[in-house]
Amino acid sequence: MNRLTCLTFSLLVLTIPCMAQQSKAAAVPKVVFVCEHGAAKSIMAAAEFERLAKQKGVAFEIISRGTNPDAEVAGSIRQHLLEDGIDIGSAKPAKVSAKDLEGATTVVTFGPDLSSLLPKGAKLLDWSATPSPSQDYRAARERIVKQLETLVETMQKAEHPK
Repeated sequence: MNRLTCLTFSLLVLTIPCMAQQSKAAAVPKVVFVCEHGAAKSIMAAAEFERLAKQKGVAFEIISRGTNPDAEVAGSIRQHLLEDGIDIGSAKPAKVSAKDLEGATTVVTFGPDLSSLLPKGAKLLDWSATPSPSQDYRAARERIVKQLETLVETMQKAEHPK
């Protein structure tokens, strides 16, 4: 083989695994959590979901948003999450947009009506019965974690059917 053929072959061999990795990255399920202010329930759910996904060794794209976002994450929520071993760093609430929901496999709402933004094919879950974390953080966290465990299990089964 001449040098050019060897170089071309080498590039093709090196490119194939990269393409496979890109395909896998594109297939990562996207989950969006939305509450009214984007400062409590959606932040808690996204943070807990990220921890749970890491524990189970599964990859997800996780987004937290609000329909009418506060300027900051609620101080009590930030503190409780820290106490639970979750540091959300400098996370700030952001307004949900159609682009945020684009490509989402699952959208979880804690009450807001997202029907005008919801893309076709996205699964909408209504978790509006979650207690207010400002009134009872532990009860809200318990409900969110229980629902997240079910969600991860369901998504894993859908991704790897028997």
